[in-house]
Amino acid sequence: MKLRLLYILVLGFFLSLYSTKTYATHLRGGEISIKRISTTSLTYEFTLTIYCDNTSGGGLTAWSQQKTAKFCFGDGLGVIIEAPRINGGGNGEDLGNGVAKGVYKATYTFAAAADYKVSVAISNRNANVRNMAGTSDQIPFYVETILKVNPGLGQNSTPILLNPAVDLTAVIGQKFIHNPNAIDVEGDSLAYKLVPCRKGNQDDCKDRGTAITGFVQPNEVASASSNFTINPRTGDLVWDVPQEQGLYNCAFIVEEWRNGVLISITVRDMQIEVKDADNAAPKIKIPDDICVEAGTSINEIITATDTPSKTGRMDNLTILSTGAVYKLPDGTTFISPDYAVFTSTANQPSTASGRFVWKTSCSHIRQEPYDILFKVSDLPLSKSIPSLVDSKNWRIKVIAPRIKNLKLTPNAGSRTMTLQWDSYACQNTGAVIIIYRKEGCDTYKPPVCTVGLPANLGYVEVGRVPVNATTFTDRNLKRNTDYSYRTVVLFTNGTNTTMSVTSDQVCANLPFQGPVITNVTVDKTDATNGEITVRWTRPISLDKVQFKGPYQFRLFRATGETGATGFTQVSPNIDTDLTVGKLDTLFTDKALNTTNNVYRYRLVFYYTDNATLTALDTAEMASSVRLTATGGLKNVSLTWQATVPWTNDNQAHRIYRETKQGSGIFNRIADVPVTNTSSFRFTDTGADTYAADGIVLAKMSPDSSYCYKIETVGTYGDAKIKPALLYNFSQITCATPFLLPCPPDLTIDILDCNQIKNDASKCNQTTFENKLKWTMPTKTSAIEECDPEIVKYTIYFSARSGAAFTKIGEVTSPTPPEKAFTHTKTDSYLGCYYVTATNRFGKESERSNVVCKDNCTSFELPNIFTPNGDGKNDIFQAMKCPQAVQGVNFIVYNRAGQKVYEYTGPKLEWNGTDASGNQMPAGSYFYTCDVQFLTLDPASPLLSLKGWVELVR
Repeated sequence: MKLRLLYILVLGFFLSLYSTKTYATHLRGGEISIKRISTTSLTYEFTLTIYCDNTSGGGLTAWSQQKTAKFCFGDGLGVIIEAPRINGGGNGEDLGNGVAKGVYKATYTFAAAADYKVSVAISNRNANVRNMAGTSDQIPFYVETILKVNPGLGQNSTPILLNPAVDLTAVIGQKFIHNPNAIDVEGDSLAYKLVPCRKGNQDDCKDRGTAITGFVQPNEVASASSNFTINPRTGDLVWDVPQEQGLYNCAFIVEEWRNGVLISITVRDMQIEVKDADNAAPKIKIPDDICVEAGTSINEIITATDTPSKTGRMDNLTILSTGAVYKLPDGTTFISPDYAVFTSTANQPSTASGRFVWKTSCSHIRQEPYDILFKVSDLPLSKSIPSLVDSKNWRIKVIAPRIKNLKLTPNAGSRTMTLQWDSYACQNTGAVIIIYRKEGCDTYKPPVCTVGLPANLGYVEVGRVPVNATTFTDRNLKRNTDYSYRTVVLFTNGTNTTMSVTSDQVCANLPFQGPVITNVTVDKTDATNGEITVRWTRPISLDKVQFKGPYQFRLFRATGETGATGFTQVSPNIDTDLTVGKLDTLFTDKALNTTNNVYRYRLVFYYTDNATLTALDTAEMASSVRLTATGGLKNVSLTWQATVPWTNDNQAHRIYRETKQGSGIFNRIADVPVTNTSSFRFTDTGADTYAADGIVLAKMSPDSSYCYKIETVGTYGDAKIKPALLYNFSQITCATPFLLPCPPDLTIDILDCNQIKNDASKCNQTTFENKLKWTMPTKTSAIEECDPEIVKYTIYFSARSGAAFTKIGEVTSPTPPEKAFTHTKTDSYLGCYYVTATNRFGKESERSNVVCKDNCTSFELPNIFTPNGDGKNDIFQAMKCPQAVQGVNFIVYNRAGQKVYEYTGPKLEWNGTDASGNQMPAGSYFYTCDVQFLTLDPASPLLSLKGWVELVR
């Protein structure tokens, strides 16, 4: 008996140990971080960091047993890696205040690029968590990190949460704040969101990340209202304010974004303990967020003051700081030197202080600011009073400095602008200098901490040079134009990019040095003997001392409006001494095809250098004006264009119409205000709005062709260039207006249903004809004329009412076409039609009226039949000739009301048998018969028949 009792006690002891290992209560918070550790494979290192209760009792026991953690990798293979605790020689670290830290690492290689959910579940949550239903120590602790595995992301790491989940004690009525101080080594953007706590099976990858029944956020437990939020930008988790004491669990995610793509999601699950204690949280004061150019030294004092408790007690304070800018005690670094240093004496009386010092450098430039967390803890002397904290995030953005001493030198002869600048201070690997240009000067001054160039300033990129370059030459520029330049330095770390502050503007005018073309006007329109006159100025602002005479002009021509090649000289070498009044600044180009071609011209000016003619300048290319005319509905639309070095915008262009076809006399009919090339258009309806040369109207008849030319008006906008306004004619071109045909008036032949019903020949009809006829009105209204010359009619058909129409035929003969069409069908008369008319210009009228023909419907049943096999009246079926029957549902009942036969199908033929094929006895039978007809309206009602039939044998 004693041995049995001893066995029971020992068994109970070991069972209690097993139970403690499985459900001991100690987990207070944790998260998973991930880092790729190979450049050739998708191999990653996974780190679980957990914070646990290590106070005496169950917490300490569970902590000592928590030597491993089981990772699942979300790739569907079910692999579990049981990772050991590696910190503190495998025993973890005691962080004080009853909290221990455990770090567990595993390595795993994924087979392919995808999104994976890496998770850890541990069966040891604390008991008595108030915002979870049921027994919380039976709910496993669970964290996960979702990772985008992609070789293109390089050696990416998920965010690291530098502020441990340890100072998580709150006091009733006191605002609670926690900031994880998440950093991203690659400088990716981070965002924060609250999420529900979840649970998982620590021994199975299939049942992880499921919802916890009855979970609510901590502020939803007490009846008194409070707010529980997280700042999506800074990560400040704030409970304002706790109302009831107890343990509360919460979770939030840290999202990692790169170039607008979400690449990881890290979950931190943590516990907040709310106490009712005589303590008030201290307050910390940090500088305002700042933005500095790389190379700036930062030296700031951070202060903190304790808040008196209810009894007036003031506790000593300790200020700590974490962030990517520091070198950690274990030697870990996240940036290149120099590292920031924060110096503060522990356990200072209120007011406490510390000094932050950081010498920024070019290696610290990045797109995202650095988040530096400062946290103050009070230190009550009594262990029964919890320590409270306050924390704030200081954001420091390090931007690239601007390029300095940018200078600009114009060269009119070569049409270039040369930029020079001081050697750039931050010659980081991969950085390039981007040169931007726009026409016109501006006064833009970038606001503080603004990098790059706003798009609305109108600058365009014209070149890139290495970051060590100090000069750039911009070529092929327009003369007599103000050009503004700015430079920006583009940096990349392989994953993210950022820009420097834009340089100051440099702006200069590229002056004229040689002549400019002023006219390219079409004098004669002909396919072989066309003529164009080209005019130009003498050289503008020519330095005759530097560029001596004799001088010479040479004019070159190419076919087409644009293009830099294809030019041939068309003028002789025109010698000139630049004397005013000589006819040496024009040339008439002959034997051209101005009917079909646009021509462009280029002028080269020569001076004498050591007795040799040398090209000094090439005037910018100018093309002839090209006019396009398109016939419209009782009108003609005109559009025109030209590529010229002057502007034809914001002027009134002149429209000319030939008074009578072939007369060669043109009347100015309109002046068209234009603003830009998109407004170079005019529609002629026959009016004449320019009265100075007489009013000549046009009928805009479709039997006539109308010819036009236009005269553009332009200017260089420069007082040195004469004349101030430049007039150039286009070629002559013609077009014919058109009229639209009227829509036909359509009719269809009408069926005589009584005749069809009584005509036995129609009973098995397989050919159905629908005969269409129409007439053509001459007008659609009292004032709108239609084109009577029709060359084609097109017939469109729709099988049912509301169905889509399709083309089924055309009538094109004789001349003019016949106004009739017969549509032969094989199924029924059913259908709808419309007709359109097309004139000789290929213009189709609006559709005619729609006409439809419906089927005749007929279905009658006899009251007796004799299925005795004599071949006469053996089948019960519809009498005479049923028409357009689509389906029949026929049911027969005996005199007792029992259903004995049913048929559903297209044709009723009952031979007097029951549903099993047995012959029915002679007698009277009741029937119902529902008939669906094939009609225009698919929703037309059924024909329902009821009656008695006598079966006689």
